[in-house]
Amino acid sequence: MSTDEPRTEPTQPRAEALPRAVAEAKTLGSPMIVRGILGVAFGFATVFWPRDAASPKHLSIGVDIVDILSISYLVLFALALVYQGLRSPLNVRTAVFGQAVITIPAIVVLFLAEQPAELRAALSIWALLHGLIELWNYRRLKSHPMASDFLIAAACHVLLGVILMFGDGFGALWILGFTGVATLIAGVIFIIGGYSRISKAKLIAAGREEISAEADSDSATVGASEADDDEPDAPDHHSR
Repeated sequence: MSTDEPRTEPTQPRAEALPRAVAEAKTLGSPMIVRGILGVAFGFATVFWPRDAASPKHLSIGVDIVDILSISYLVLFALALVYQGLRSPLNVRTAVFGQAVITIPAIVVLFLAEQPAELRAALSIWALLHGLIELWNYRRLKSHPMASDFLIAAACHVLLGVILMFGDGFGALWILGFTGVATLIAGVIFIIGGYSRISKAKLIAAGREEISAEADSDSATVGASEADDDEPDAPDHHSR
């Protein structure tokens, strides 16, 4: 009695922890896909947006165009973060809302930006703060499946912030290009990660339903065999 109980008690919370973590990860799947689509769309827009080209060697883009693209992306990105925050576990919900809040000063500065240096200041500070909060989210979600997606996204944004911060000679085209590349990489990671979370949760749910069905079938078989054993034996006429 004393030897069996200590062995079985610690394993039960571990068995329950994985489905709970997968269920929480599944709730992040849809917001991650939305964020990923936004990042990929912004990344492709930076590649295919028409540029002023007097010659192939001197491509340029206006600061006002970068303002419009960046503001549009940050507004939609903030809404996606609010959606993610509403579905996030409680231990990271405030931080995700904080990521949405820090887009507000960046948007205000971009509205007023008329020089590339102002663009760099707005986007670099936003990228650094966003990346650091994302890194904090990763540490809080480390026990969840595929938590490294948040680590990669954090690294992309922190690296973007560092590059823009020290890019004194960057024009609007370079600023837009680096920002687009960072959001594109993070977007692809988030689309794959969100889809993987949803798929894994469905597989685990299907497996648990199959196990439950097998358990019900086994219990029904055992019940039937017990009923057969309980039936009285037929009287033996030859005994007389």
